[in-house]
Amino acid sequence: MNLSAEKKNLANLGLKTLKFSEVSKLRDKRGTYTLVIFIDSSLSLEIGGLGTANLDAGYYTYTGSAMGRGSSSLAGRISRHLRGAKKKRWHIDYLLSNAKSEIEAVLALPSRRRLECEVNQHIIKLLRPEVPILGFGASDCISGCKSHLLYFRVEDNLLSKIAEVYLHRRENDVFALLKDEAWSPHHD
Repeated sequence: MNLSAEKKNLANLGLKTLKFSEVSKLRDKRGTYTLVIFIDSSLSLEIGGLGTANLDAGYYTYTGSAMGRGSSSLAGRISRHLRGAKKKRWHIDYLLSNAKSEIEAVLALPSRRRLECEVNQHIIKLLRPEVPILGFGASDCISGCKSHLLYFRVEDNLLSKIAEVYLHRRENDVFALLKDEAWSPHHD
């Protein structure tokens, strides 16, 4: 992903951009987020109750919600995803703990409403990704999502395309968090 080109596209769309190290600016906010994850080579992954899954290299997104305070706020949830060392609690923890995966960017939409399924379904409808693992991140979904993990192979302007989905759902500003130059995926 060409982050400098994406940063220009995001600015043209009117998003507020932050570095990963600035995630604390979202500490008092609740809402929905989408992680943009790059896997550099194929991998086989044991994912709790879902069993073993094989994932191809390319870009993936994971959409979730953070409707609480503190560690359950947008800043708390996104910070947890960015940390390398953590107890494997959710499906996404199994993927993010693998050294072949790296979060490239995060989109965040502060909202009082839980919009993760709506955003996820619109990403599917508009961008037509593959569903790599049925049920991933969607075990409590009541909206019929097959998965909250989506696969895009290599996609030009993926972040900007997803940002447009967010802009159509927004109640407030939409934030894009971009990887810092010095940040590493397994940084604590």
